[in-house]
Amino acid sequence: MATAKTWLYKGSLYVIVTYLLVAALAPFIANDTPLACYCDGDVSFPVLSDDKTHSQHSTLNEKSACLWPLITYRPGNIDKKNQTGTGPFSAQDIESLRHRHWLGTDNLGRDVASGMVHGTATALKIGILSLLFAFILGVPAGLLSGYYRNDKLRINLPGMVASLFIFMVGCFFLFFECLVHRSQPLLFVAGFLVTGSVSVYVAALFLRIKKWKTYHFHFDTILMKLIELRKSLPGLFILLSLACIFTEPSVWNVVLIIALLGWTEIARYTRAETMAVSEENYIKSAEVLGLTSPWILFRHILPNILPTLAVIASFSLAGAILLESTLSFLGIGLPVEEVTWGKMLAEGRSMRSWWLVFFPGLAIFILILCLSNIADHIGRAKQGKLIS
Repeated sequence: MATAKTWLYKGSLYVIVTYLLVAALAPFIANDTPLACYCDGDVSFPVLSDDKTHSQHSTLNEKSACLWPLITYRPGNIDKKNQTGTGPFSAQDIESLRHRHWLGTDNLGRDVASGMVHGTATALKIGILSLLFAFILGVPAGLLSGYYRNDKLRINLPGMVASLFIFMVGCFFLFFECLVHRSQPLLFVAGFLVTGSVSVYVAALFLRIKKWKTYHFHFDTILMKLIELRKSLPGLFILLSLACIFTEPSVWNVVLIIALLGWTEIARYTRAETMAVSEENYIKSAEVLGLTSPWILFRHILPNILPTLAVIASFSLAGAILLESTLSFLGIGLPVEEVTWGKMLAEGRSMRSWWLVFFPGLAIFILILCLSNIADHIGRAKQGKLIS
């Protein structure tokens, strides 16, 4: 049984690596531009150039020899000879076997295999980035809440007012830049982290003034109320509300929406693990020795909860990919030209073109199944170490 589970875990890893390679090499697997061309003693790489004059299956000249991608179509290419949903096993009007639509075409004549390859890149990009942003928000919040709780953080009234003012003003300008000037979401996240860090630093500076009375800062209570508020509201309602804020469809909008929906669960599990680890004897010994709280958090507690975070990351990535497919299926958030598995499923929901449902659905099923197997293996390994 153990051997079978080990092989299942290894097989899942190989499948995930294959998905990542397909996503990273999507322009070299499905493209209407040659990968490399040899002409008159010169070698060129048109696929790496911005000049797309060699697209649509054209060659440089009669003497040139070109190496084409495995799939000679872009996701947006329309094959007028094979429109109205040509099946993978149907007769196709093609110039040669190289130009065959191996997984068929959709109702507009776009190649399904090319859409599957580029849809893999879109799904993994959105899933990984949203997971990264959710971890940036959730893990520090869970660490601070689980370690400091309600009695280890103190603040005075002037410091609280000053830090809240700086944080609210900073967030106002960040949202203004994001919604009006369309700034990059990466800059928005970096600005949010900087604003929060400056607010905490200002509150710490005011603590050095001893004449003001200090109070306990109930960070744990605040975080738990936020988590309860998030869980009390339907996810679909929050999703639609956030989607209405962003007037222009974008991949980054979907990333931020998924991250804002998922960071509370990450914070909740991180908090629980931190509270359990902080009661261990070696943490108490580190506190007695006078080690600083940041050193204890990031040197002793965080490494010990990484296996749990790995399990959470696997399940969260699967959930993010499934949520992205749901948004694409509903036609929310993403640009029209962006190719995703969910959009292909939406086109095939009439069941007249079974291949538009089968292949994207199979890709989503295999990816989520492999991520679940990896999470299950890591969780069992962690449990075995605890028992031993």
